[in-house]
Amino acid sequence: MDLKQLILDLIKGNEKAQWKFFELTADRMMGVAMRYTKDRNTSKDVLQEAYIRIYDKLPGFEYRSERGLQVWMSKIVSREAIRWIKANQRYSWTEEVPLENPGSKSREEDPFFQSDLMEYLNKLPEAHRIVFNLYIIESYSHKEIEEITGIAEVTSRSHLSRARKKLQDLMNDKVKK
Repeated sequence: MDLKQLILDLIKGNEKAQWKFFELTADRMMGVAMRYTKDRNTSKDVLQEAYIRIYDKLPGFEYRSERGLQVWMSKIVSREAIRWIKANQRYSWTEEVPLENPGSKSREEDPFFQSDLMEYLNKLPEAHRIVFNLYIIESYSHKEIEEITGIAEVTSRSHLSRARKKLQDLMNDKVKK
């Protein structure tokens, strides 16, 4: 089915179109939500709220390409994830970074060290992960990140630098073993 026509049907209130649209786009959008929240159940909650916003805003969306639609939807999902994180006060935008997560196993204790990027991202402090996602994956500028999160540009740059360093260290550790 043509995606543009599907969107037009969805705007008209066609419930089958709504379900089909969700089926076609949900997996990719779940990946966006997971990059921010780490937790599958939380990601489902974020996704549900994001799709409500997407459906509400679709009449004003001008479809040009499938890629354009994905970018637009990803922005909505990422902002919804940040809204959820802020509402649940699960982050700290301070410069302090815990050296280790309490109760986490060291690499020597855990033989199932993860090589997947998502696993590496999940090891970052939440503020670092959010800035990394917004800057690297979603292509926001530090000024836009300041507008979205309320943190200063300089702090955003610091979080990004630390996230990159931590990811590099994790990947180097994996290569050494």
